[in-house]
Amino acid sequence: MFKSIQPELNQIFAHLERDYNLKSGHLSKFIPDFKESAIDETLRPGLLTLSAKIFQGFDKRCLVMAGVIALIHLAQKIHNRIPDDCSKEVPQFPVLVGDYLFSRFFKKLSDFNLLEWLAPLASVICKMNEGGIVRREVLEHGRGREEDYSAVLYTEYGLLTGLACRIGGVLAGCSAGQAEALEQSGLNLGMAWGTVKEHYPLIPGDFLKLARKHLLNIPACQERQVMMSIIDKIEEMALHQPLYPTCAAVLSSL
Repeated sequence: MFKSIQPELNQIFAHLERDYNLKSGHLSKFIPDFKESAIDETLRPGLLTLSAKIFQGFDKRCLVMAGVIALIHLAQKIHNRIPDDCSKEVPQFPVLVGDYLFSRFFKKLSDFNLLEWLAPLASVICKMNEGGIVRREVLEHGRGREEDYSAVLYTEYGLLTGLACRIGGVLAGCSAGQAEALEQSGLNLGMAWGTVKEHYPLIPGDFLKLARKHLLNIPACQERQVMMSIIDKIEEMALHQPLYPTCAAVLSSL
């Protein structure tokens, strides 16, 4: 999905590898059973990069912020694997790894004069934590309603993806209206991806339709077309998944 920006992604992940290499070993040594999907690894930094390139503005700051977004996503995923009732006697390597990644993103903001993004990023992290609580206490206990699934998708998948798109556009000099369109497109794309990945009983096409609608407010160019193709790819993945009863009932009523 991201072949056209592979050189930029290579730079982003090369910088991240420096953060992952500690004096005591590579980060993976402390979380050996953790593995990200290829889409989760590249989606948010890729969308930030594409959003910046739409306005011909991908630079060092965009590279750094793409890494920051990746660090936050990874730290959150690692923290999410720790059960609430985990014994304090159990080695807390995942906690330490997640905390380390969060500290790295703050240092990057400070080092590259990007602290104006600290407040929006911190807000997203707090809301992601709130979404994680709903997921663990409601969804994982089989008590989820449609609005609960939507809330978890919004907080755990939508917000960071949307903010990644906004950051890329703003750093490249887009207008306020264009930044909002990018964010809304990314937010809905993130929610669609979360629906597909988690097999939630919602219709991802509803989110993808909104993602396309908002993206059409962005100037037509090769990078916008790549973003459209990502939407198409996730829609294709959704079509190959078995329908949940809830989705089937909705579709049969149309």
